[in-house]
Amino acid sequence: MGEAHTATTRGTSPRQRTSTGERKRAQILDASVQVFGTGGASAVTHRAVAKVAHVPLGSTTYYFTDRDDLLLQTMAHARAAEAIRLAASVDALNGVLTVDRSVEVLTEMFFDKTVADPLYDLALFEMFMEATRNVTVRNEAREWSAMIGVLVDRVLPPSDPDLPRSTVVEIVACLVDGLMLEAVSNGQWTVADLTQRLRVVVERLCIPQ
Repeated sequence: MGEAHTATTRGTSPRQRTSTGERKRAQILDASVQVFGTGGASAVTHRAVAKVAHVPLGSTTYYFTDRDDLLLQTMAHARAAEAIRLAASVDALNGVLTVDRSVEVLTEMFFDKTVADPLYDLALFEMFMEATRNVTVRNEAREWSAMIGVLVDRVLPPSDPDLPRSTVVEIVACLVDGLMLEAVSNGQWTVADLTQRLRVVVERLCIPQ
């Protein structure tokens, strides 16, 4: 007999998860991120994602209750992956944080990947654009911004005491986002171009060590 359907809330799997099930679910979500990057949120459908993931259409409807659930879990999946990757760079920091070291680490965290894999960052921007229209995923976007803020705060050296630290962090985080988007959209800026522009702002907002 088939497995009984159970109720679920959005953002969670409607089936008891197994290691095999988790791998397939991750495979589908990785494909969904790819669809986000190539076609935007409007392209993310069960059928399109199943095709890219090379799984039957029934696999997507098995793990995700509807399209909003697929969108939400895709964002959560991408955020979790980014959190692990970014935290690894931040956790490796030691010693006194200088402006030079801060810019170096921020470059490693954000710009190296943007230039190497622009499609992935384009997917992330598309996810945030979706949050401007779809309240279902808006809280996930807020959680993502909060995560980035915490990590940027840890990477920046002491900032100008005349400015609230939260403001400094927000300025740098927004600048990083803007530079990443510019790099993805014009396809011409190098990592060095991005780093040079970031340095200008960090030098003005932070105290030299």
